[in-house]
Amino acid sequence: MTVLKIDTAMYVALKFVPEGMRMTVYTNKNEGARTNEVAVLRKEPNNNGWGDWQIISRPKTADASLIPATLPQEHPEIIYSNDLAHVLSENPDLWADIADE
Repeated sequence: MTVLKIDTAMYVALKFVPEGMRMTVYTNKNEGARTNEVAVLRKEPNNNGWGDWQIISRPKTADASLIPATLPQEHPEIIYSNDLAHVLSENPDLWADIADE
Protein backbone atom coordinates (compact mmCIF):
# COMPACT_ATOMS: atom_id res chain seq x y z
CA MET A 1 0.00 0.00 0.00
CA THR A 2 1.25 3.49 -0.85
CA VAL A 3 0.07 6.51 1.09
CA LEU A 4 -0.15 9.48 -1.23
CA LYS A 5 0.63 12.76 0.49
CA ILE A 6 2.32 15.97 -0.59
CA ASP A 7 5.75 14.81 0.62
CA THR A 8 5.31 11.51 -1.28
CA ALA A 9 4.73 13.49 -4.47
CA MET A 10 7.73 15.70 -3.71
CA TYR A 11 9.88 12.60 -3.12
CA VAL A 12 8.90 11.16 -6.50
CA ALA A 13 9.60 14.52 -8.17
CA LEU A 14 13.08 14.54 -6.60
CA LYS A 15 13.68 11.08 -8.07
CA PHE A 16 13.40 12.46 -11.59
CA VAL A 17 15.98 15.20 -11.03
CA PRO A 18 19.06 13.98 -12.93
CA GLU A 19 22.15 13.07 -10.93
CA GLY A 20 24.63 15.92 -10.55
CA MET A 21 21.98 18.65 -10.85
CA ARG A 22 22.23 21.60 -8.49
CA MET A 23 19.32 22.84 -6.39
CA THR A 24 19.31 26.21 -4.65
CA VAL A 25 16.77 26.47 -1.84
CA TYR A 26 15.41 29.87 -0.87
CA THR A 27 13.07 31.18 1.80
CA ASN A 28 10.45 33.89 1.50
CA LYS A 29 11.49 35.10 4.96
CA ASN A 30 14.92 36.67 5.30
CA GLU A 31 14.67 38.42 8.67
CA GLY A 32 18.16 39.16 9.92
CA ALA A 33 19.83 37.62 6.88
CA ARG A 34 21.58 39.31 3.99
CA THR A 35 20.14 36.79 1.54
CA ASN A 36 17.08 34.62 1.22
CA GLU A 37 19.24 31.69 0.03
CA VAL A 38 19.15 28.77 2.48
CA ALA A 39 21.41 26.16 0.86
CA VAL A 40 22.87 24.86 -2.38
CA LEU A 41 22.53 21.11 -2.88
CA ARG A 42 23.76 18.65 -5.50
CA LYS A 43 22.11 15.32 -6.25
CA GLU A 44 24.49 12.43 -5.65
CA PRO A 45 25.03 9.81 -8.33
CA ASN A 46 23.94 6.18 -7.86
CA ASN A 47 20.90 4.27 -6.61
CA ASN A 48 19.04 4.38 -9.96
CA GLY A 49 17.91 7.97 -9.50
CA TRP A 50 17.10 7.67 -5.79
CA GLY A 51 20.33 9.45 -4.85
CA ASP A 52 20.53 11.63 -1.80
CA TRP A 53 21.58 15.29 -1.81
CA GLN A 54 24.91 16.82 -0.83
CA ILE A 55 24.71 20.17 0.96
CA ILE A 56 27.53 21.92 -0.87
CA SER A 57 27.11 25.41 0.59
CA ARG A 58 25.09 27.54 2.98
CA PRO A 59 25.36 31.29 3.37
CA LYS A 60 26.80 32.18 6.77
CA THR A 61 23.63 34.07 7.64
CA ALA A 62 21.28 31.23 6.60
CA ASP A 63 19.26 29.30 9.15
CA ALA A 64 20.76 25.78 8.86
CA SER A 65 17.78 24.27 10.67
CA LEU A 66 15.60 24.93 7.60
CA ILE A 67 17.49 22.22 5.64
CA PRO A 68 18.92 19.93 8.34
CA ALA A 69 21.57 17.43 7.32
CA THR A 70 20.62 13.77 7.79
CA LEU A 71 24.32 12.87 7.91
CA PRO A 72 26.10 15.95 9.31
CA GLN A 73 29.34 14.01 9.86
CA GLU A 74 29.79 13.50 6.10
CA HIS A 75 31.76 16.01 4.04
CA PRO A 76 29.89 17.47 2.31
CA GLU A 77 26.88 16.99 4.57
CA ILE A 78 24.10 14.77 3.20
CA ILE A 79 20.32 15.09 3.37
CA TYR A 80 18.29 12.04 2.37
CA SER A 81 15.82 12.58 -0.47
CA ASN A 82 12.84 11.67 1.72
CA ASP A 83 13.97 14.16 4.40
CA LEU A 84 14.42 16.86 1.76
CA ALA A 85 10.97 16.09 0.33
CA HIS A 86 9.45 16.40 3.80
CA VAL A 87 11.20 19.71 4.52
CA LEU A 88 10.22 21.27 1.17
CA SER A 89 6.60 20.11 1.39
CA GLU A 90 6.06 21.06 5.04
CA ASN A 91 7.52 24.59 4.95
CA PRO A 92 5.47 26.87 2.68
CA ASP A 93 8.16 29.56 2.89
CA LEU A 94 10.74 27.40 1.08
CA TRP A 95 11.10 27.11 -2.68
CA ALA A 96 13.85 25.77 -4.91
CA ASP A 97 15.45 26.37 -8.27
CA ILE A 98 17.06 23.39 -10.05
CA ALA A 99 19.72 23.96 -12.71
CA ASP A 100 22.62 22.26 -14.47
CA GLU A 101 25.97 22.69 -12.76
